Amino acid sequence: MALSWVLVGFYTWEKVRAQEIANLRILSVALAHSTSQSVFNVQSSLDLLADSLRNMSAGRDLNLSHRLKNYLQAQPAIQNITVMDDKGRVLSEAFRKDYPGTNSLAMQNVHYFFLKSDFYIGSLFPDIQKRLWYIPFKRLVQLKNHQEVTVVVLLPLVDGTFKCWMGYPLQAHTGLFLLRRDGYLEARNPPPDKTSFTIRQTGIAARYVAAHTHSAGGVYMGYSTAVGQWRLGAVEDVPNYPLVAGASILRSTLWDMWARSMIGPSLVIAFLALLGLLVYRYLRYYTELQEKLRSDAEMAIWEAKERAEVTLSSIGDAVITTDTQARVTGANSVAENLLGKKISDIRGEPLDNVFKIINETTRETVANPVHRVLDEGRIMGLANHTTLISADGHEYAIEDSAAPIRSRTGQILGVVLVFHDVSQRRQLADQLAHQAGHDALTQLPNRRLFQQHLEAACQVGQGVNSFFVAILDLDGFKQINDLFGHDSGDVLLCALAKRMELIFGKQNIIARLGGDEFGLILYKPQKIKEIDVLLTQALGKISEPVEVLGSLVTVSATIGISSFPSDADDPGQLLRLADLAMYAAKTAGRNGYVFYNEALEAKQQLIAEGIHMAEQALAENRFVLWYQPLVALHGHVLGVEALLRLDTGRGEGLLNPSHFSSALDHPLLARKIGRFVLDAAVHQGMLWRKQGFFLRVGINISARHLLDSDFMQDIHAILARYPDFPRDLIELEVTESAPMLDFPSAITTLQAINALGIHIALDDFGTGNASLTYLQRLPAQTIKIDQSFVRDILVDNKDLAIVAGVASTAQALGLEIVAEGVESLGHARKLADLGVNVLQGFAIAQPMPAEDVLNWVAHYKPILRED
Repeated sequence: MALSWVLVGFYTWEKVRAQEIANLRILSVALAHSTSQSVFNVQSSLDLLADSLRNMSAGRDLNLSHRLKNYLQAQPAIQNITVMDDKGRVLSEAFRKDYPGTNSLAMQNVHYFFLKSDFYIGSLFPDIQKRLWYIPFKRLVQLKNHQEVTVVVLLPLVDGTFKCWMGYPLQAHTGLFLLRRDGYLEARNPPPDKTSFTIRQTGIAARYVAAHTHSAGGVYMGYSTAVGQWRLGAVEDVPNYPLVAGASILRSTLWDMWARSMIGPSLVIAFLALLGLLVYRYLRYYTELQEKLRSDAEMAIWEAKERAEVTLSSIGDAVITTDTQARVTGANSVAENLLGKKISDIRGEPLDNVFKIINETTRETVANPVHRVLDEGRIMGLANHTTLISADGHEYAIEDSAAPIRSRTGQILGVVLVFHDVSQRRQLADQLAHQAGHDALTQLPNRRLFQQHLEAACQVGQGVNSFFVAILDLDGFKQINDLFGHDSGDVLLCALAKRMELIFGKQNIIARLGGDEFGLILYKPQKIKEIDVLLTQALGKISEPVEVLGSLVTVSATIGISSFPSDADDPGQLLRLADLAMYAAKTAGRNGYVFYNEALEAKQQLIAEGIHMAEQALAENRFVLWYQPLVALHGHVLGVEALLRLDTGRGEGLLNPSHFSSALDHPLLARKIGRFVLDAAVHQGMLWRKQGFFLRVGINISARHLLDSDFMQDIHAILARYPDFPRDLIELEVTESAPMLDFPSAITTLQAINALGIHIALDDFGTGNASLTYLQRLPAQTIKIDQSFVRDILVDNKDLAIVAGVASTAQALGLEIVAEGVESLGHARKLADLGVNVLQGFAIAQPMPAEDVLNWVAHYKPILRED
C-alpha cells in the first residue's frame, strides 16, 4: 500500500504540474497575443501620425501642436506625445494633466530597442512619487525634405502591467511579465521596484529567454532571485515583435495544490487496504467451505455424469426431444436456459405449451415444425425471422431444424428439435442495415435512404397522393465550426436534428444529406397554408439558441420546396427544383423559405446570361474601371475606390455590377476578373503618381478570389509589375462576410497582405454578422460603414445608433472609419459629430472615369470647413 501511495502521489504530482504548465502556457499565449495587439495599436497609430507629419518642415509647425492634441484625443491609452528634431530639440509636446513631459523622459536612462520599421520600444520609465510606470515608444519619421524627426509616446501601465492584461483569472502568487529580447523588463505583476526597470534582467526567466532565442515559447523551473523561491513559469514570443510574455507561480503553490489533490486518493487507498483484508478473510472461509461441499457432491456428480447422454452434454445448440404426440421427453441445459424452465418441469408437456414462437415483424404465431415432421416424416426448418418467447418473457431470435427419430424398422418414434440463439447476429445485421441507411452523427436517414424513400413515394403517389420535397440548409454553420471547432458543430447538428424531428413529426421523412444540408419529404399537412405555418414554426425553433460546450450559439435555416406532382413527378427533378428554390431563398436574405415557381427558372437564366456577358467582356477587353473619391472630413482628397463597369459594346453605355454580379464570385471567373481589377487599378494609380498625385486606390476583392489558393501569387505578381508604386497606397477592400466563409484561411491571407505593407478595409460593414471578437482578430486598418445605414441616419434613429456604435468601436480599436453613401451636407455634419473622419458618396462626387479624376482633385473644396 505504501508503494501504491507513492505511485499515486507521483502521478498526482505530475498531473498537477502538467495542468499548471498547461494553464501557464495558455496564459502566456494570451498575454503574448493581447500584448501584440496593444503594441500593434500603438504602432498603427504612430504610422498614421507619421504619414500626416511627412509634409511638415523640420522647424516648428504651427499645426503640429494641434495634431498632437488630436492624436491624444483619438488615442485615450496614450498619456504623452512629443516630437523632436534630429538634434533632440523638442518641436512640440502634448500630455494629459498630471503626467510628465518628454523633457523629463530624455533625462532618464532609457534604453530603446528596435521593434520593426522605424518603431522602437524603450525601457520602463517610472514616476517614483506616484508609483506609476510608463513604456516609451519611439517612431522615426522621414520628412519630405529628407530630414528626420522623432515621435515619442508614453503608454501607462496599471500596477506594472498592460491594461489588456487585466481580467485574466490568476492563481495566488501568479506573476506576469514582459521582457525584451535584449533582457530589459517592460512590464511585471507584481509591479517592478525601482532597481529592476533600468538594468538588464538576469533572473531565471531572462536566462531561459536568452538561452532559447529561436524558440517561440517554452516552460522553465528554477530559483528566482527576485522572490528568493523556486518558480515554475512559461514564456511565449509576442507575435510580430521581439518581445516575450510570460507567467509563473511559486513551487510552494504547486505543493499546496498537490497536497489538496492527495486527500481523496489517500482515503481511497486506506479504504482499499481495509477492504482487501476483509475480502481475503472471506475468500479463505469460502474456499474451505467449497472444498467440503465439493467432496460431499463428488459421488452424486459421478453417477449423474455416467447417466448423461454424451451427445447432449457436448453440443452447444439447444436440443428438445418429443414423442409421437409432440410431448416433451427430454431437453439439454441450453434448451432449459432458452425456454426458461427445467426439464423436470416440462417433461410430458405438449411442446406448443413450452416452445412458443412468433414472427418478429408481424408478432403472429408461427407453426411449430415438429407437427409437420410428424405428418410428413421429413426434416423441416423454421421460417426466417422467428422469435422464441421464454417462460420469463425474454425473447430470443432463433434458427432451428426438426428431424424424425426412427426405429430400426423406420417407424417414427418421435422428433428431435435442434435450435440456437442468433439474437446477436441478427442484431448486428440490423445495426449494419441501419448504419448503411442512416447518418452516423444525427442518426437521421442519410442521402441514400432518403433517395429510396423519395423514389418509393413517387411510385406510390402516381395519380393518387401529393406531397412536398424540401431542401433545408443551415445559415452560419460554417462560422460556428471555424470559431468553436468541429466538435461544437457536431453537438449543434445533433441538437437541431432532434428539434426538426419534433417539429416535422414521424409522419414525415427528415434526412441529413451531408454537411449542414437536410432533406424533407412532407406528406402532412398537404395544404399550402398549413405548410406555411409549419415552416414558419420550424424556422423559429431552429433559430433558437443552442448551448454548445458552455456557449450559446445560434444559426438560421433556408428552405426550398417543390411539390409532387404539380412541379415534377421525378425524384431527381423534385430535388433539383427544391434546391433551386433554396438558393433563391438564400439570395433573398436567408432565414426563410421559397416555394418553387417558374419565375425561378427565368431568374436562373438571367444569372447564366450575366455570367456569359462577363465571359465575353473578359475575352474582348470590355471591362473598365471608374473611380469614386474618398476625402478627409475637413481636409484633402485621400484616395479613390475603383468601381468595375462593363461596356456592352453596343453603344448602350456602361453596366454596373448588378447586371453581372453572379460572375464576380463564379468559380471560373472570379480570379480572372480580380486579376484584371488589380492590374488596372494599380496601373492607373502609377500613372497618377507620375503626374505628382499620390492617391490611395481602394480595390474590391471578391470572397472567392480572396480564398483562392493562388491569391497571394496574384498579389506578388502585381507588386513585381509595379515595384515603384507605394504599397501603402494600395487598399484591398473585402466584404465583412467574406472571411467568414473560411476564417482560418482568410486570417492567414490577410496577415500576409499586411506583412507586404498593403492596407485592408472591411467593406459594407454592418450588413453581416461580425462580432467584436471577429473584428479584433481581423488584421484590417479601415472600416467602411455600409451606405444602407448611412443613408437614413438623419431620419432613422436605429441606423444612427448602428453607425455611432460602429464608429466608437473602430475608434477604440484605432481603425480608420469611412462612411459610404454620404448624399448631403447634413449627412457630413452628422458623421462629423460621430467622429467619422473619411467620407464617400454622391455629396462628394459620383464615380467618374480615370481621365476626370485629377481635374476633380485639383478643384476640390472640402464639404465641411473647420471653424
